[in-house]
Amino acid sequence: MTGPAPSERPRRTQVERTATAHRRMIRAAIQLIARQGYTKTSLAQVGKEAGYTGGLVSHHFGSKEGLLRELTGRIASRFYTDQIQTATRGRVGIDALLVTVDTYLNELIVREERMRALYVLMGEALGPVAEINEVFAELNKGFRLTTRRLIEEGMESGEIRSDLDPDAEAGLFVGMLRGVALQWMADRGCFDLDAVGSSLKDALRRHLAA
Repeated sequence: MTGPAPSERPRRTQVERTATAHRRMIRAAIQLIARQGYTKTSLAQVGKEAGYTGGLVSHHFGSKEGLLRELTGRIASRFYTDQIQTATRGRVGIDALLVTVDTYLNELIVREERMRALYVLMGEALGPVAEINEVFAELNKGFRLTTRRLIEEGMESGEIRSDLDPDAEAGLFVGMLRGVALQWMADRGCFDLDAVGSSLKDALRRHLAA
C-alpha cells in the first residue's frame, strides 16, 4: 500500500505549524551558538538558519534574552527533569550520584552539539552580558540543589558520611563533572572518557561512604 498523494494529505493545523517553527528555531539557535557563541548570534541569523525571518523569531521569543531562556530551559528540563530524575528514580545516596555521573558524561557523546552550545554559553556567562550570567547562575544553582538532595538522602539512610557539608559536596560534584566535560569537548583525544568516569565514581565512593 502507498500513502495518500501529497494533495490528499491532511494539512497541518496552525498550532502544528507554530510548534514546528518553534522547534526549528531552537535547533538553529543551538547550532549557531555552538559554532560562534551567543554574543555573535542574532535573531536574524537564527531565522535564516531555521528557514524563517528574524521577525518571526522575535514574535516567538520576544527578544534575544527570551530565546536564551527558552533554549537553556529546554536543555535543563530535558536533562535534569527527564534524564536525571528518570535515571535516579528508586535510587538514593551514592548509587544515585554514580548514575548521575554516567548520565551526564553520556550526554557528551549522544548530544555533543547541545552540550557544546551549553558550555559556550557558560564561558560567555563570565563576561559582561548580564542575561547570560543570570540564566547560568540559576541553572548551576538548580544542579547543585538536585545534587544536595541526593547527598542528604544518602546521609539520612546512613550510607553517606554525616560529617560532610551537603552544599560544599554538591558544589564539588557539579564542578568535577563540568571540568571533565569542558576538557573533553575542548580536546576529545585528551583522555578516555569512560576511564575518567570510572575513576571519578571510585573517588566518590571512597570519599562519601559512611
